[in-house]
Amino acid sequence: MSCRSIKMNRLFFAIFLLLLPPLQGCLHAEDESKTSTIRLATTTSLRDSGLLSELLPDYTEQTGINVDVIAVGSGAAMSLAENNDVDVLIVHDPEREVEFIENGFAVNRTTFAWNRFVLLGPTSISGDLIETLHYIISEDQCFISRGDDSGTHQKEQTLWRMFSNQSNFEFVDDSLGFHPVWDGYQSIGQGMGAAITISNELECWTLSDRGTALYRQENTNLFIHEFNETVLINPYSILLMDNEYNSETTTLRDFLLDSFRDIEGYTVNNKTLFHSGEPPN
Repeated sequence: MSCRSIKMNRLFFAIFLLLLPPLQGCLHAEDESKTSTIRLATTTSLRDSGLLSELLPDYTEQTGINVDVIAVGSGAAMSLAENNDVDVLIVHDPEREVEFIENGFAVNRTTFAWNRFVLLGPTSISGDLIETLHYIISEDQCFISRGDDSGTHQKEQTLWRMFSNQSNFEFVDDSLGFHPVWDGYQSIGQGMGAAITISNELECWTLSDRGTALYRQENTNLFIHEFNETVLINPYSILLMDNEYNSETTTLRDFLLDSFRDIEGYTVNNKTLFHSGEPPN
C-alpha cells in the first residue's frame, strides 16, 4: 500500500472518531425516547386517599414505565377510554364496567383492592344504614352529592333507591340523578376530596369511600359512620384495552396484584384504608 493510501485511510479514521461522539449521543437519545408513558384514567378516591402515590413510584422504578394519572369519576374515566384518550382504567363501578367490556371498549377487568362506602356527618349517631338516612332527611340535615357520574355517585343513587322503598319521603329522577326532594340536597359535580371539604365547611353529610374518609379524617370534624351492609362493598378494578400499550398495561395489572402487602399495609393512624384482592361474597 502506498504512503498516500495510508495517509488517506488515517484521515478517514480520524474523521470517523470525530463523528463518533455525536453519533453515540443520537443513539443514546433514541434509547431514552423509548421510555414508555401510559395514560391512566382513575377515580378521584384513589388519588385523594393517597394509595396511587404510595404504589406507582415503585411500579415506575421496577419497570421504567411512567404513569400519567388523570383522576376523574368512573363515568368520565370510561368516556376518556371510549375516545382513546387513555390507555388503561382503574374504576369502581362494577355494573358499568361489565357493560363497558360487553360493548367492546375493554378486554377484561381484574379487581385488585376493595374497601367499603361510609357516611360522613357532622354528628355521631347510632343506627343502621336505613335509620341514618332517615335521620339525615327527617332532621333536615344537608347532604353533599358528588353529582359527577362517578362510582360513588352511582352508589349514592343505589342507596337512595333502596331507601325510597322503605320510606315515605319524596324522590325524583332528574339531571342530578335519583335523589330525595329536600332543600338540604346539594350536588357539586366534583371529586371525593372536594365533597369531603365542602361537607366539613357546611357541616353536611356525604357518601365517601372509607380510604379517602380515613385519609382526610384529621383535617375535618366529620364523623365516620360505618355499616356492614353488602351494598356498601366498594371494589376497585383495572380494565385493560386492546391497544398499543397492552404490554405495559398488563405489567401494571400484574404489579397491582403483586402489591397486596403494600395495599394491606397502607394505613392511617393504624387503620387500614384498603384490602387487597377480591371482596368477600
